[in-house]
Amino acid sequence: MRVGGQAEEGGDRVPCLAPGLDPTALPLSPREGYLLSRVDGRTPWALLRQIGGLPPEEIDRCLERWLKEGVLELAGRGALGCTDAATQAGQAPPPPEPAGTVDLDPSLDIDLELQKELIALASDRERPYHEVLGVARDADAKTIKRAYFQKSKRYHPDRYFRKKLGPFEPLVELCFKRLLEAYELLSDPATRAEVQRTEASAAGPSLQRLSSAEASKRLRRRLGRLTGPQRAIAERKRKAKSFFESGMSAFREERWLEAAGSVRLAIAFDPHNQAYREAFAGVQRRAHEERAQQLIRQGEAALEMRDYREAFEHFQDAFHYRPFDAELAYRAARLAWQASDDLRAAKELAAAAAELEPERADYRRLLGQIYAAAGLRANARRELEAALRLDPRDKEARRALRGL
Repeated sequence: MRVGGQAEEGGDRVPCLAPGLDPTALPLSPREGYLLSRVDGRTPWALLRQIGGLPPEEIDRCLERWLKEGVLELAGRGALGCTDAATQAGQAPPPPEPAGTVDLDPSLDIDLELQKELIALASDRERPYHEVLGVARDADAKTIKRAYFQKSKRYHPDRYFRKKLGPFEPLVELCFKRLLEAYELLSDPATRAEVQRTEASAAGPSLQRLSSAEASKRLRRRLGRLTGPQRAIAERKRKAKSFFESGMSAFREERWLEAAGSVRLAIAFDPHNQAYREAFAGVQRRAHEERAQQLIRQGEAALEMRDYREAFEHFQDAFHYRPFDAELAYRAARLAWQASDDLRAAKELAAAAAELEPERADYRRLLGQIYAAAGLRANARRELEAALRLDPRDKEARRALRGL
C-alpha cells in the first residue's frame, strides 16, 4: 500500500470532469473552484500544479480527493481523453497511486494489526476526526475521551522508544498527531462546532448529472458569484491567523495551555492550513505535560488530606495526558481498587500498567488482585502466577493466590 502525495513522475496523466457531473453542486472554496475550472480533459496533472492557483501539494490533495469521490476521471498516459481512454479500456481508469510504499513486516517490534491500522490512517488524510477516533459523529465528551485514551496507548511514540519500527517509525508519529488533533478539536465545544460546520459544508448536496458543456458553463457562472463566499473565507482565515500568532506568542513564553487553546482554534477556523496542523502536535504535547504535572500535584495534595477518591480522579486524569507512564497508571489503579471500589477503572488502569511494563511483578500482582475482587478467578490466577514467576519472594501475591 502506498502512503503520501501524488508523485510528480505521474504528472503527464490528464484529469477531467466525470461525465455528466454538475460541478456547481460541489462545496468548493474560491481557489478550489478556480482549480477545477482549469481541469479540461487536455491539461496534464503536472501543468495543473503550475497554473492551478494553489501550492502544488494542495493541488495534489484536491485532485486526489476529487478522483476518489468520482468528481474527476483520469486518462492514461498518452493522447487519449478521459472518456475515450476509459471506454477503450472497458472501465474507469484507476486513480493515481500516492508515492512511497510501506509493507507489512512481521520482524518489527510492532504487531501486524497495528501496522495495518497505521498504513490505513496515514493513507486516508481526509478521514473525519470522529472516524480517526472511532466514535459516532454525535459522540459525547466521555466517549471521545475514552476512545482517545484507548488509541493513544497504541499510537503514542514514547511507547516504542528503542524498539525496531523500520519504516513505521514516522507513521507512528504521524498517526499519533492525527489522533491528538482529532481528540483536541472534538473535545472542545467551540472547536467541535467549527469542525462540524466545515464537515457539513464539505458533504455538500447530492450531485446532479449534466452534459460536459453545461457543467463547464455552470462552473464559470459560479466562479463569477464567489465574491461573498470569498469575503467569508478570508475572514475565517484572518481569524485563524490571529489565533495562531497568539498561540505561538504564548508558546514562546512557555504558557503551554494558552498556546494549545489558541492553535486549536486556528485549526478549527482554517483546517486545511498545514502549518497550523504541524505546529499543533508540539504545542499540545507541552500542554499535556503541564496539565499532567498539575494533576499529579493535586493528587498528591489530596493524598495528604486522605481524600483518596479525589486523589484517584486526579491521577486517572493525569494518566490520560501521559498514557505511556506505567507508574502513574499503577498508582491510579491502586486507588481505584482500594479507595473508590471502582473495579472497572481499576482493571483498565492496572492492565495498562502491566501492558506498558509486563516485567514488573507488582503491576501483574495488582492486576491479579483486582481480577480476584471482581470474581474472575482464572484471570486472577494467571496474573498472580506471572507475578510470582517474576518475583518468587512476593508474599502478597502468594497470599492472594492461596485465597483463590
